[in-house]
Amino acid sequence: QGMLFVFDKSGVYAIWMKDMKFAIDILWISDDKKVVDIAQNVVPEPGKKDRELTIYTPKADAKYILEVNAGITSLNNIAVGETVDF
Repeated sequence: QGMLFVFDKSGVYAIWMKDMKFAIDILWISDDKKVVDIAQNVVPEPGKKDRELTIYTPKADAKYILEVNAGITSLNNIAVGETVDF
């Protein structure tokens, strides 16, 4: 299971871990459904103020962001450049 964010157009969309309770993997996916970047095992930062939270930014434009439980990408050998289906 995961959470899929869909944007109107491709761009460099950053993610932070505000109010998250558990670690996740973040996948940025292009409009042609190729993985363009992955941040693995991104952990919550409890006690930090919003302006102190780490911001995760992809290396390429994406139209979709998929957040899944930490470890899912390595467990399934998902890598940058692979095509996803949803």
